[in-house]
Amino acid sequence: MSVTRTLADFVTGFPADRIPAEAFEVATRAVLDTLGVALAGSVEPPATLSARLAPDMPGGAVLWGQNRRTSPAYAALVNGAAAHALDYDDVQHSLRGHPSAPVVPALFAAAEATGRSGRDLLAAYVIADEVAGRLGEAIGAPHYIGGWHNTSTLGALAAAAGCARLLGLGPEDTCRALGIAASMASGLKKNFGTMTKPLHAGLAARVGYEAASLAGLGFTADEAIFDGPLGFLSVYSAGGTVNSDALVRGLGERWQVLDPGIAVKIYPCCAETHRALDAVFLLLAEMPFRPDEVEVIEALVSPVGTPLIHTSPKTGLEGKFSMEYCLAAAVLDRKVNLATFTDPMVNRPEARSLMARVRRVWHDSLPVGSGLQDDLRSGTDVPLVKVYLKDGRVLARRVEEPKGDPKNPVTWDELVGKFRDCAGRVLNAEAVDRLVELVRNLRHLPDLRELSGLLAGVAEPVKEAAR
Repeated sequence: MSVTRTLADFVTGFPADRIPAEAFEVATRAVLDTLGVALAGSVEPPATLSARLAPDMPGGAVLWGQNRRTSPAYAALVNGAAAHALDYDDVQHSLRGHPSAPVVPALFAAAEATGRSGRDLLAAYVIADEVAGRLGEAIGAPHYIGGWHNTSTLGALAAAAGCARLLGLGPEDTCRALGIAASMASGLKKNFGTMTKPLHAGLAARVGYEAASLAGLGFTADEAIFDGPLGFLSVYSAGGTVNSDALVRGLGERWQVLDPGIAVKIYPCCAETHRALDAVFLLLAEMPFRPDEVEVIEALVSPVGTPLIHTSPKTGLEGKFSMEYCLAAAVLDRKVNLATFTDPMVNRPEARSLMARVRRVWHDSLPVGSGLQDDLRSGTDVPLVKVYLKDGRVLARRVEEPKGDPKNPVTWDELVGKFRDCAGRVLNAEAVDRLVELVRNLRHLPDLRELSGLLAGVAEPVKEAAR
């Protein structure tokens, strides 16, 4: 039997009552977080511009935060773009990307179209995330390092798997859905720092819904798309070694939502900056210093730090993928939040001056003269950030796991606080409170009608969207 068919059997046939309660809990948290960041992102250009293409469809799927309904496929597209618009959505180490931004909007579109329950949606999320994480492990780091955006390429396949389950497809049709999605999956890191990056998540969500829908109608595709030299894994591996067994080994025994788990972002910028940001904030709390005292800031960056492609950003979007700007903003403002990433904030003179004093140090290719170089070569406990002050002091801090990582998790109350901050951009306080209650009890909801109605958006938001 092909690995594709083995995976499809799992996607369609694994009983929901055998999914651990802890996995349902993680899925519930992921849904709340995704809905929050998507509501906040619904007023951003990637969502509002893509929504212009969406036809009005009374009784259709909801465009979150936009008080409109459209086709399920367009809802998946626009809501996916909104979920990723602020780069505030969750991440998963095995996927090397964002699991929920492409998956949750696709699943909502499918669940609304079929009247499925909240428990069905959560089970489909756990299954879809299993596919996402296992694809990341099977295809390896070269796929991402080589320029592909896993959130989009692998996210489309995960979304297709989850939608196939919700649409009631059998194993054969699910194999075809994965085959269709594989030919539609794309997304290049070259577009990081532009509106097309969040569009990647929207496209992946739409691909997932459309691929499963087409397969359900009898549309054909290769039924072993992950197998062989012409299969997805081999073609997209960027010359790396493919481990196709990782797709199917121990299915139903180890769950990706639990191991490695899902990381919640507490900063609305690239996850590769978060440990360094935590380190800077710890230094500021322990040994306060002023921006004008800084000679140089050095930050250790791993090879996976390749999304940090903007060393001198000019826009708020580019600033999200700039270690230089993120650390400069942290020192200048003593905080990093949604208001940090606007064009005026990135271009203020004091930020540009401090950005010029931030240096990235690559772990496997160190620049000559780096103050971190000797530390790395000696094999000591290497600091993540070093701040060289003009008076000769050198401040150093290491952070093993950033806040929000599964090994350093946020509490439910902290997650709700983030949700309120995000959803309050477009919803009033009563709606926000009710959404929290509904998602907390999502596993017991017979359908998504009330939840989706609230997600459409109401007048008088808690606060005006930051610009």
